[in-house]
Amino acid sequence: MTEKRIGVVYLTDGKRDDLTYASAVALGLNHARGIDIHIVQSGFSSAPPPTVLRILQAKGHRLATHSLPTVDRGLPGHGHITSTAYEKTAAIAAVSGDHDVVCYLDNDTLAVRPLDLAAAAPTTRPLAAVPDLSICTGLDNRAFFENCDKHGLERRYFNSGFMAIDVSRWIGSGIPERFSSALKSHAYFCPYWDGSCTHIDQCAFNIAAQGAWETLPVEFNVQKSAFQTSYWDRALIRHYTGPEKFLPAVAHRIDSQERSVLGRISCNCGELGLNIPPAYLGLTYKVNRLRRRAYRIRISRLIGQLPGPSV
Repeated sequence: MTEKRIGVVYLTDGKRDDLTYASAVALGLNHARGIDIHIVQSGFSSAPPPTVLRILQAKGHRLATHSLPTVDRGLPGHGHITSTAYEKTAAIAAVSGDHDVVCYLDNDTLAVRPLDLAAAAPTTRPLAAVPDLSICTGLDNRAFFENCDKHGLERRYFNSGFMAIDVSRWIGSGIPERFSSALKSHAYFCPYWDGSCTHIDQCAFNIAAQGAWETLPVEFNVQKSAFQTSYWDRALIRHYTGPEKFLPAVAHRIDSQERSVLGRISCNCGELGLNIPPAYLGLTYKVNRLRRRAYRIRISRLIGQLPGPSV
């Protein structure tokens, strides 16, 4: 029997599709084996830019768009995180019938080195993901471990911006159903923060997937809390959590790796209108790195104390 291709799913409300398509192209440029990339559009339908489709097909990948109806759950977004985030399980379900393994990616992720998503596939559980580097280290939530113990939760917490899913186990796990239920209760009380919380979908995923996820190597989802650390330097996928994304590219936030990837995207997909700061401004990145030295040392030490991958 022929092995099915890995499916990759992005969920978008159309507001930052410069990020969506740049992220998809970066992944396609860095993934040697053919993958199927699905752009799930919440509440709208739009064709992808022709040059994006062309470059991905030239690399042996397939690109498809899907439209989801808008669902009003009566739950708000928060800041740069819109209420579309509540539809992640629906986006995954929309493409799961065609794949054994589906990888969900937020559109503010950027593949910067060659990778194979097959290496991220769960081995025994429905889900594999990377710990949230600022939460489960206690950096953003100093009471995280105490709150987990208080509310009977395991002392692990993943970032939902990259999730590798074994489809058959996922469907039978009850995670999607528990996620929907947890969204409602989380709107009033978050056990991880022992009160109100701004992580509108991520906590609900963690509650729903208690004991049912495997820990991936950090390199598959190096979040921006590790910006300019050695973890950031050796990332396979960088994740621009927070309001500042990889686009527009800014001199004090872009290094040579990122400049190379965005340069290739710009050359192949002019329609995306990427503007990349000239290389001679690279000094500002180095100055920023030096300025942030104390923070980099601290977060690197905390990340180094996390348990290793389970896959």
